[in-house]
Amino acid sequence: MDHLGLNVVRKFYRASAICLLAALGGIIYVSDAVAQKAVPAEFQGRWVPGKASCESPVAVEITADRLALVNGKDREALGDIEMAGPGYFAPDYRGIMAVLITQFSGQQPVSASFSVGEKKGVAQLDFAPVQPGKSTPQSNAYNAHISKLNLAKRFPLNKVSLKKCAGAAPAR
Repeated sequence: MDHLGLNVVRKFYRASAICLLAALGGIIYVSDAVAQKAVPAEFQGRWVPGKASCESPVAVEITADRLALVNGKDREALGDIEMAGPGYFAPDYRGIMAVLITQFSGQQPVSASFSVGEKKGVAQLDFAPVQPGKSTPQSNAYNAHISKLNLAKRFPLNKVSLKKCAGAAPAR
């Protein structure tokens, strides 16, 4: 290949690399924009089982940066909140559901789904289970954390339909 042809090829590769980097930067920017740390105000507050009164001793209290499970005097507050972006759902999903994930940088012991069944004011929690199977250092750490929390035994809220109580601001 002659000198002129080699320069054309180099410029093509350089331009392609710049385009690729710009595209990757755009993807990172977009993904950061769709996920958010703060829980929207419409999901903050006290949530109780659907058939319980708002004075129920079993509840979920959600603030902008925390989800707290409550069962009488037993309380477990979980932070490092992340609201899942649209990529959490199937690509063609166009509904109103939203998902909150706790301890996002860790084992993610609880996720909360809002507007379950496309109904505003209805939520549901999913507690992470201990994972069976072959042990690895990661699975051992995960299982130890989930076992220590023991959420399903302490808080009868796993996969229970929840309703939001009006007016009451959650305790911190």
